[in-house]
Parts: sequence; C-alpha cells; structure tokens
Amino acid sequence: MFQPRLEIRHLRMLQAMARTGSVTRAASLLGLTQSALSHQIREAERRLGLNLFIQGNKRMQMTAAAESLTEEAGRILTQLERIEADITNSGADARHIVRIGCGAYSCYRWLPRFLKGFQENAADIDIEVVADATQRPLKALVERNIDIAVTSGTPDKTAARSVRLFRDELILIMPPDHPLAGKDVVVAQDLADQIYISYSDIAEKGHEYDSFLKPAQVTYRKMLKVELTEAIVELVIGGFGISILSKWAVAHYLRSGALVAAKITRKGLFVDWHAVIRKSDPADGPAWRMANALKHWCESDQQAFHLDSPLAAIVSHEIP
Repeated sequence: MFQPRLEIRHLRMLQAMARTGSVTRAASLLGLTQSALSHQIREAERRLGLNLFIQGNKRMQMTAAAESLTEEAGRILTQLERIEADITNSGADARHIVRIGCGAYSCYRWLPRFLKGFQENAADIDIEVVADATQRPLKALVERNIDIAVTSGTPDKTAARSVRLFRDELILIMPPDHPLAGKDVVVAQDLADQIYISYSDIAEKGHEYDSFLKPAQVTYRKMLKVELTEAIVELVIGGFGISILSKWAVAHYLRSGALVAAKITRKGLFVDWHAVIRKSDPADGPAWRMANALKHWCESDQQAFHLDSPLAAIVSHEIP
C-alpha cells in the first residue's frame, strides 16, 4: 500500500509559506513557534529528498517542487474538509449537500424552478453551486470539487456516468444594431472580421470552432476570453464583439430585446447536454437522485432550459 511521505501538517506549512514567504509570519499564522515550523520544513525536505525553499533577499523562495506541491495541497485539503463534512452528516436524519457545476455557462436562471419541485420530494438534499467548475466541469467532478456536472462535454465512461437532459442549439448573439443583425443565418465567413468573445480558449468537441469554423478554415479577427456568461452578454450588448452561446443560456436577453440572434448555418448547430456524476457514487445516492430528477424535470418542463418560443420568432422572419 502506498504510504505518502508528507502529512497534513506539511501541506498546511506549504500553504502558509506560500502566503507569507517568511518562516516567522508563517509560524504565527499556524500558531507555531518559528523553531517548530523550521523543523517541519527540514522534516518535509528530508522525507522528500529535495529542497523546498531557498533563501531570497527579503523572503524565502519556493522551489518548483514546492510550488507544485502547494497547488495540490489546496485541492487535497479542500476535498478532505468536504469528505469529513459528508461523513459527519451521514446519520439517518442528516442532510446531504450536492455540489453542482454548470459547464461553459455561469447562468442559473433555471435553478430556482427546478429546486422548487425537487426539494418537495427530496427534503434531505441541499444544493451548493460551484462557480469555479465552469471551465473544466468534468475535471472538477473527478477531483470531487463537485458532485454533478451539467455539461455538453463528453464524459469518460470509465470514471463517470451520465443522463441526457436535452438538446440545445448554439446561436450567434449580437446587439440589435450590429451589421450582422439582419441575417437569419450566418456562415463561417461572416465571422472572419469579427471580434469574438468566448468563455474559454479550449476548443470543445462539437462546439462552434470544432464544427463550424475549423472545417471552413476561418478564424476570428480577434478573440477575447471572458469566463463569466453574464459578462460576455454585457460586452456583446455594449458592442464590444459577438459570441456563440447556447440558446438556453441567453433566452432572457433575447426575449427582452437586448440581444438578437442568428442560426449557425441553415441546418443549425446543436449540442446535447448531460448531467454527469462519478461512477463510484452509489446509484441510490443523493447525486444520482438529483441527476435523474433533473432529467425528468427537463422532459416535463418545456421551459426548463428553452425559450418560450422558437428562435425564428425572435429573429426577423422564418427560415425556409
């Protein structure tokens, strides 16, 4: 059996040193004497067989190994805290917390509608929204930072299982006075001279770059990376560029008239959304119960993740 060389106290020591850069200040932060913390540092270095710090002009400098360990230490300690909380609350009358992350989009206008019905039938489950999981929801799921990933990404079937929620359309959004606003349909060449605002610089399989721009060998004039959906929308409304987002994520703005939309080619560009949980989680556990409840809600509530009316009713006229 693998025996880790470092203990939790060493991980906390690394975090404190990264924050302060000083043995004296780090020791104070941890409630230790300077001598005790110095001993911890030497002990960690001896166990690993390498140096973690070098003396700089004004502060202790972390080596590359220490920086790597510190980054992982934050994840490990956070996961341990959550696992301990779950175990503490695992009694018969305990409430379960299910952490949910929505891949690609940070908008949760649908969540109150879902929760209203769900918690009437699952009073033992509370939801915690983890905004940090937006960029890499499946990675956050595997690392136990979330328990359910609502995503259009493709899960690794060896580590996760999923239920299909719905199919949604990716659409081009722009302000009403944009030069492309009169178009019902855009082709890749229409975007060649545009400033594009994206939530990520990672090309997702089946999304706009992979299925729309790359086959046409078209690139944007400039791309701005903005990691919040609401911020992307506000920048598009302000005329700073255009974007391609899921219809459900911008439904509110299309209905209000703050944005207009166009189809991505006449056939449209569609993605399937799933609720994904870890394969190791029990089939009757709170995460799986919530994932299935979300699936049934999407099937029964026609407005769950969709517009009240089709896209053609919002753009200028019906597309033949």
